[in-house]
Amino acid sequence: MRCHWINLLAASFATTRCGNQHFLSPLVSGPSISQIREETNDNPLEVKRSRTKASTSTTSSSTQLNLESAARKRWQYTLSKDVDTDLPRRPFGRFITSIFRILLAYYTKFIMNAMNKTYLHDENNNLRYLFDREDDVGVLTISNHQTVADDPGIWVGTIPLKKMNLDTMRTIVMAEEWYYSFGKYSANIFRGLNCLPIKRGDLRGLHSPALKEMHARLNGTVASKGKTEKKKKKEWAHLMIEGRIYQSWRFQKDQPKLGKFRRGAAKLIACSPPKKMIVLPVYHTGMDEIFPEEKPEGWNPEKNSRLAGKTNSYFPKKGKRVDVYVGDPIDFSDLLPENGYDFNEVTDGALLESINGRLFEGMLHLDALAHGIY
Repeated sequence: MRCHWINLLAASFATTRCGNQHFLSPLVSGPSISQIREETNDNPLEVKRSRTKASTSTTSSSTQLNLESAARKRWQYTLSKDVDTDLPRRPFGRFITSIFRILLAYYTKFIMNAMNKTYLHDENNNLRYLFDREDDVGVLTISNHQTVADDPGIWVGTIPLKKMNLDTMRTIVMAEEWYYSFGKYSANIFRGLNCLPIKRGDLRGLHSPALKEMHARLNGTVASKGKTEKKKKKEWAHLMIEGRIYQSWRFQKDQPKLGKFRRGAAKLIACSPPKKMIVLPVYHTGMDEIFPEEKPEGWNPEKNSRLAGKTNSYFPKKGKRVDVYVGDPIDFSDLLPENGYDFNEVTDGALLESINGRLFEGMLHLDALAHGIY
């Protein structure tokens, strides 16, 4: 299914870059995505109608008709659902949500510390910032992404459970197909566990509702029951900065085990006060041995490196070792103004690349430690 989605994307759109913005340009005639956004003010229903209208204005050639059909299919996947801020923060209430949290925590603890062994490498005790910091300081952690169980795996495996509760848990984005796997029931559970839904390929990109909500929580603002409230304490957010799973088999032995970084973390950093947010790089190895993937048939790293791997079983392997490396906080005060930039405005692409470059350096250092280069 995922391979089909990628092939459809390649057949339907040509990806181009223009300055600091990304455009997915349909190979059929019609208005650009930026025009559609402007005209509809990012209303998902209106965007769909505009795109459908655009897709009908094609030439009579059979090739273009085929492309139009593929593009129409693709368009239904371009916008994620908005984060439902009309719901309370814990839709099932704190007691029921706490039960789910405890069950998930102990199950994960059994996998990470009983079936397998997890080791923390944090020379300067930087994980203390997750729970011990000033109330007006937020924390953003970034990590590589090896499996669907990285979060909560790496946290439960390294942090005492007594330190994590509903108020101190991280906020994270997760794929919509998991978030809504059981409709509103799973959505309400995941919302209570500080998860936000995001759809792969959302054309709103850096302005997606999940990223905006994560930015608000990082900076001490929470939307609940249709109201926006200022919290006493800024929160902790976590992002898998690669944006997709990269297991070790994708890399050659002499390569850093890191995929291409997405710009979401850079956007959050650019739009937050640099002196009021701690950015911690986290790198882990071994999760891909607990939940391994197989190479897709015909996989070639030079020709089809984006093909998804195949997970044969979601039942975890045992007897494996996981190592979690935590780096020192990364400073961005020389790149940003005192209060950061406005989240709702287009952020300069060169600035985001500079921030990503600094994040990559921090992660590269941890990658070298993990693989014995230092």
